[in-house]
Amino acid sequence: MIIQKLFKLIKNNEDLKEGLISGLIFGLISGLIVCLISGLIFGLINGLTFGLIFGLGFGLGYFINFFAFLGLASLISHYPSFIPIWLLIILGIFILELFYWFDIQKKPKKFNKFWFTALKKGEALLETIALFGYLNLFRLGIKKIINFTSYDILLKWIGYIGIGIISLGIIVLVLYVYIKLNSLKFKEKRKWMKKM
Repeated sequence: MIIQKLFKLIKNNEDLKEGLISGLIFGLISGLIVCLISGLIFGLINGLTFGLIFGLGFGLGYFINFFAFLGLASLISHYPSFIPIWLLIILGIFILELFYWFDIQKKPKKFNKFWFTALKKGEALLETIALFGYLNLFRLGIKKIINFTSYDILLKWIGYIGIGIISLGIIVLVLYVYIKLNSLKFKEKRKWMKKM
């Protein structure tokens, strides 16, 4: 009933038709533009933020542990014959205890002492295993570098990496100085502002 009355009113009134059509078109276009822009901005910000967080977290966590356990596997398969096994075990226990005792984290109130100590010992054990793995990979890498015959390519890449690090350092230094100089604005009121 109400819809029939609206249709009759629209049929009889020409200005109402134009207003309704123009309002519909304007609302549709402005709604599309606002939704597309806000969706694009929101999607880019969230995508970049979560991509960086999860990408860095996964990349660092996965690859650091991957190379640690790769080093441990290489330690098992390429055990250095000049180190007795008992010395490696004693050194491992000593380093494990150093990692445990130099950990500065305090026990939270909700944790039991036993399980917190077990957790910290487990972390120290993983850090010790990672350290041994990294040292063995380093030892094997040094052995390969010593036997390497063509140092020109290696020196070129060291130069490229050095130039990149120096360039990045200069950019960070310029940004730091720029922000530091701009932060002086907030240190104290200027003389001409005190007179006001």
